Amino acid sequence: MQFLIKVIVLFLIVFNFRVPILYNTAIVTIIISSIYYIFKREAIPFTYFFQRYNAVILIGTLGLALVLMFIGFLHNTDIMSLMAKRVLVEFVMLVAIVFALPLLIDDKKSTTFEEIAVVICYAFALQGLISLTAYLYSPLGNYLMHMKASDIILADEEAVLDNRFRYLNLSGTTLVELTAAFGVAHVVFFWLQLKSDHPYMKEWRRYIIFAFIFLGTVFAGRTGFIGFLLGFGGWLLFSFNSIFTILRRNMTYIIGSASLVLFIYFIVFSNRQREAFDNEVFPFAFEWYYRYKNEGRAEVGSMAATQYHYYYLTDETLVEGLGMLAAGGTARGTEENNGEIYTYSYGHSDAGYTNTLVFGGIPLLICLIIYQSFYFARPIAIALRNNSRTNRIFLVYFLILFVYIFIVDIKAPAVGYLHLVEVMYLALGSSYVMQYYSEREQNNLNG
Repeated sequence: MQFLIKVIVLFLIVFNFRVPILYNTAIVTIIISSIYYIFKREAIPFTYFFQRYNAVILIGTLGLALVLMFIGFLHNTDIMSLMAKRVLVEFVMLVAIVFALPLLIDDKKSTTFEEIAVVICYAFALQGLISLTAYLYSPLGNYLMHMKASDIILADEEAVLDNRFRYLNLSGTTLVELTAAFGVAHVVFFWLQLKSDHPYMKEWRRYIIFAFIFLGTVFAGRTGFIGFLLGFGGWLLFSFNSIFTILRRNMTYIIGSASLVLFIYFIVFSNRQREAFDNEVFPFAFEWYYRYKNEGRAEVGSMAATQYHYYYLTDETLVEGLGMLAAGGTARGTEENNGEIYTYSYGHSDAGYTNTLVFGGIPLLICLIIYQSFYFARPIAIALRNNSRTNRIFLVYFLILFVYIFIVDIKAPAVGYLHLVEVMYLALGSSYVMQYYSEREQNNLNG
């Protein structure tokens, strides 16, 4: 029961959707955590906010919001821009996760990282289960659609919403941002396969959890598969020499899981449900395969179109930005040439780097890189302190997560803004730092 509460709390923080009265579920978790602390611990632990790793990130997040507001003020645009609002929402979510850390780790200081990682996997598996159920059971799907933003609801009512199944989730954020978060869950899952003996991640359980994380990625979007590839690559790096032993040891589970999936798809699902998957979900999720099969080219349309979201930026834009986003195609600036003032505009762009540079130029990009480094500098420094296999695993996977968000930013704003991902980064980094100091303290006592 307590593990289920952990999963629900993390689910409500990461997916942070709107609720009546309390605004969003991140606020709800603060209340849940408070009740837990009062009745279970008889005190509310605020010390986690003052731990250096957590404090630096929280202060840095507020600092980033102020930088974004200052850019708007400097350019006489919108001080409370969309980017500033996103970072402030991110701050609330980060506060919620720091406040919930004692509940999530449950005083298991020697395995804090593993506790957090397992809960993350279960939370995303739960989201995958919700998406599947909503897709198969229309009343639930319609209910979840009515929880979305008004523009999404209107598009759905007018039957002009592309890939409706991508919105069938219990999340305040959808599309690229949601699938990018699933990518982190994939990385964490493969990370756990190298070191975990957690009872909730052993034997058949791991295959069920992986199946629902994978299925959630299929519904959310393709970006998450980048995390799958990176996570699997990290696992392969450390398991290559024993891969046949691992396969032989797990062959029963692998065959059993594959047989169960095939049985459900071909026997349990109705013809209409199979047709829906074959005609809607699979052609989108595995577009590269369908294109290769039909056209002889293994490519994804959205990735091929990414090049059009990058274009020439003036020197003035690169130096100081415009205080506006390129998204929407409304960003405009002026420049002087031979004594005359010219107005120029930029086309619409979804790309993260383009939007960052148009909004605040290279200085903002540098600020975002520094801010993102706050999440990884300390964990990576700790992992480098010795060359044990465990530390090498931590080092490689923290580097994978660091690189991953910069890859996602090629497609959509992610570095510094992707709050679903940043919340998990803080939880993973903070738990690892706590685990390190707990182990060092224990070694000193034993020494």
